[in-house]
Amino acid sequence: MKLIKTMSVILILSVMASAAPHAAADSLWTDNSSLFSDRKAGRIGDILMVKVNEKFSDTDEGKTSSSKDTDEDIKAGFGILSFLRAFGFGSSSKTSGNTKVERTKKMNMQLSCIVTDVLPNGNMVIQGERSMLSGAEKMNVTYSGVVSPRDVAHNNVVDSSRVANAEIIVNGKGIISRAQRPGLINQILQAIF
Repeated sequence: MKLIKTMSVILILSVMASAAPHAAADSLWTDNSSLFSDRKAGRIGDILMVKVNEKFSDTDEGKTSSSKDTDEDIKAGFGILSFLRAFGFGSSSKTSGNTKVERTKKMNMQLSCIVTDVLPNGNMVIQGERSMLSGAEKMNVTYSGVVSPRDVAHNNVVDSSRVANAEIIVNGKGIISRAQRPGLINQILQAIF
């Protein structure tokens, strides 16, 4: 009798187990990354480091020259204008000018940027900002561009030469910025002439 009871309990438990819905086990580790390496940036909100090594040199030269000669003669008047005597005048003018402007800018820094968009081809739109305060001078640097995932190193660093449509904006406020700006009278004269 004991054997029949045990067999019926096993039979009931096996029927219940086969009728119960299957339970699925999910992992707590869901980003499919390796335990032995860092994940490369590739999603919105990821951060990557841009090594900015930019050097910009530009030279503009302009030369102008013009000359004008005028020689006029007025004949003696006749009739009611006979009081006019014959006379002549002449003038000449020459102008020339040379201008040369040379600019050289160099920027070396590392800037953390955030992935703000991922394009359909996988390229990442990035943007980063940095503010620096040194004494009485404040400098703001804004960097943006498009990065291919192939150009991102294993440590999430990309060289600025590999960033497409790169835009670097540098704004400064303080003593040095004010000293480099022309005075008010110079600005007015430049606007007029």
